[in-house]
Amino acid sequence: MSQNLMRIILVLCYLGLLLETNFVVVYADEHSRLQMETTTYRCDSSAEDIPSDVQIKSLSLKVKANEADLGDYGTPSLPQIYVCIFPRQFTHNFTVSPGQKFIRLHFCLASYPGLNVSDALFSVNVGQYTLLRTSQSSYSRDFSDIKCVIREFVVKVDAQILSITFTPSSGHSEAYAFVNKIVIITMPANLYIRDVRLPLVGNSSRIYAANYTVLETMYRVNVGGDDIPPEGDAGMWRSWSGDEDYFVPDGALTSIPDGALTSILHSKLGIKYSPEVPAYTAPEKVYSTARTLSPDSGGNMSWSFLVNSGFCYLVRLHFCEITREIRQNGRVFKVYINNMTAGIVRWSRMPGRPIYRDFIIDCSELDRGMEDLQITISSDNGPSECDCQGILNGLEIFKLPDSSDNLAGLNPFGTATSHDSPSRENKTTRICFGIFYGIFVVLLLSVTLLYLPSEWSGTLSLCQNRSSKCCKPFGDNAIPLTKIMSATNNFSDDVLIGTGGFGKVYRGSLDGGATLVAVKRADPSSHQGLHEFQTEISMLSKLCHHHLVTLIGYCLEHKEMILIYNFMGRGTLREHLYKTNSPPLPLKKRLEICIGAARGLHYLHTGWKQIVIHRDVKSSNILLDDKWEAKVSDFGLSKLGPDAMNQSDMQVSTAVKGSIGYLDPEYYRCLKLTAKSDVYSFGVVLFEVLCAKPAIFPAHGNGDGPQSLAECALKCYHSGMLGQMIDPYLQGKIDPDCFRTFTDVAVKCLAETGRERPSMSSMGYVLWNLELALQQQSRADGEKLRGPADKILAGNSSILVAHQLYNSDKNIGAEFSEIIHQTAR
Repeated sequence: MSQNLMRIILVLCYLGLLLETNFVVVYADEHSRLQMETTTYRCDSSAEDIPSDVQIKSLSLKVKANEADLGDYGTPSLPQIYVCIFPRQFTHNFTVSPGQKFIRLHFCLASYPGLNVSDALFSVNVGQYTLLRTSQSSYSRDFSDIKCVIREFVVKVDAQILSITFTPSSGHSEAYAFVNKIVIITMPANLYIRDVRLPLVGNSSRIYAANYTVLETMYRVNVGGDDIPPEGDAGMWRSWSGDEDYFVPDGALTSIPDGALTSILHSKLGIKYSPEVPAYTAPEKVYSTARTLSPDSGGNMSWSFLVNSGFCYLVRLHFCEITREIRQNGRVFKVYINNMTAGIVRWSRMPGRPIYRDFIIDCSELDRGMEDLQITISSDNGPSECDCQGILNGLEIFKLPDSSDNLAGLNPFGTATSHDSPSRENKTTRICFGIFYGIFVVLLLSVTLLYLPSEWSGTLSLCQNRSSKCCKPFGDNAIPLTKIMSATNNFSDDVLIGTGGFGKVYRGSLDGGATLVAVKRADPSSHQGLHEFQTEISMLSKLCHHHLVTLIGYCLEHKEMILIYNFMGRGTLREHLYKTNSPPLPLKKRLEICIGAARGLHYLHTGWKQIVIHRDVKSSNILLDDKWEAKVSDFGLSKLGPDAMNQSDMQVSTAVKGSIGYLDPEYYRCLKLTAKSDVYSFGVVLFEVLCAKPAIFPAHGNGDGPQSLAECALKCYHSGMLGQMIDPYLQGKIDPDCFRTFTDVAVKCLAETGRERPSMSSMGYVLWNLELALQQQSRADGEKLRGPADKILAGNSSILVAHQLYNSDKNIGAEFSEIIHQTAR
């Protein structure tokens, strides 16, 4: 009884929310008669808020009325289609209550009387967000038959006015904008736009700060079931399509293990909604049907969706156990998105209780036009008492705006929410064509490889641009897998020296033992993949500096991704700071390492034609050779910024990537990446060096969560208690002037905003202060600095520092100009 009462209360609550503000804007002439079951804003040529040059046109339908129905909100089929034509910019203002809304824009693609559809070049905006933008290619298909398309957006409205602006293109004299109908529906808070941080697929240790306020619906699918029309939805008139047009038989489009037979489940089991998953989340028909892997199939099932590259996507997966035979905790399976592990699902609820999971997939760094977004459910070799066959009941895919608040992509009237779904014949043709094309390419490559030198076989040829003569072309540095296996004794655990996010690292030798190397072998289950592999090679083929790691070669054979570097005999900086059996590093050695890392970062920010933003500066990515020289490593997340001559606060918008504890808070909040994000991370490293604590460390108090080193260090610095945080080994060994100089520069690096941190062009400030701290400590120790030009002028605060020059530093004078000419404080 109590459960039924709870369900009634939940339904009444969400119905109250939905009935708050609903609009349907219909364009018609002054003689038309429309009967609507909801609040209707009738917009004709006599309406007061319509300018005189806005035209209302009609077009007689040449198809059956139900095939040209514009309605997803109970709109009856009309004998004619009406359209509103905007020859100039026009803004519709709607009085609404604050909150989240659906905006559905209806377009009938046709040549209306006196107009050419190819002239319909326009954009649609809500506030600063561009929802869509048309181009000539938007109308490249045949519109002899009427095609009605609905574009759905989710918008968070903070004020009481919702403005939708239609703007014809200024670059085309005959351009006009048009729309056939506008539907605005209020939805419950936090249904799609939620104040949460979501997992970023392919980066298990990183999260996506969900600060967007607009989404575009790309797909809404009832997996294993039939189409659900708007009136069958849970009160918000959403359309759900069946999954047959997207399901890929036998995993044909994925490289995860061979596909498997699937079963369709239909259940009359009652769906038990909850406060976490209310009834409006998805209709019962979605949760009552599912597609599942057949028993003992041991494979996977996949779906493929065409999306625009250059954006991030929110993927929502709906799950509900609808078989009574599966017990609590009795089903375990894996979820992959674009062949990257999104998560492992262990069913922990009783049958009939739905859940959903949200993921962010980053396609923003790709530039390939349209691409397939693949979702795969795979069986998992879990406990023997578990049913390891996957299940999926429904899914939704939403596009997120890019850095310029833009949602407009290619084909604004294609994919997703049009009434015309792709036919099975077209889908089958596409798959068959892909298979035959793939066979052709394989045969062509096989014939080509017969005529290539054997050591090139199966390797990847990447960018060969160079910034320095000391770097060899990587076309010559593709190393055969057999040679690598020999160098590592078939990847023996005896030569295993470490494990990271990319995979395992082995010690090896090439050229008959003359060259010691570190071999980084990708782990197929790693959260890093081909993109990071390609970025690492691309970056290190352009960059060359004494304080950057040297990439000797690479291999991409037999699904192996391997990178080969010069061997760093001292390991990582982190290995010498904490959780180590090695003797503590002396202060001067720590300072020299920091100076070397700062030189490497300075080169990345100023030494090449474009800024290189590392994005993952941390103590484990600073390697040490046998002479304790610091080398910045791991460029898999690096990003090219603006021209190096510009200011370092120029922004590159991108999904948040990096390591927890080192992330620039401004980048984390705003998704705006600058070179100063590296400066912040380097500030964390400086405090790691001083305090011998990790970036995130456990608190001493009972019940306290993990502590941020950066936050604790800043708090202690401003309260004058920083001396209590430093490495006990250094207590009493640090010269007060050195301590003050070092901590001042570290604190400046950790400024809350990038504007307050040392800029890219003044990175010499950081270097100069680290050099000064080293000199102050050396003076206190009663030692002279090495080098004939290293001296402190008695009675004068000027400092002259001679630096070791490296052949790779072409702009050495510019790099250290600020160091040489500044004066000590």
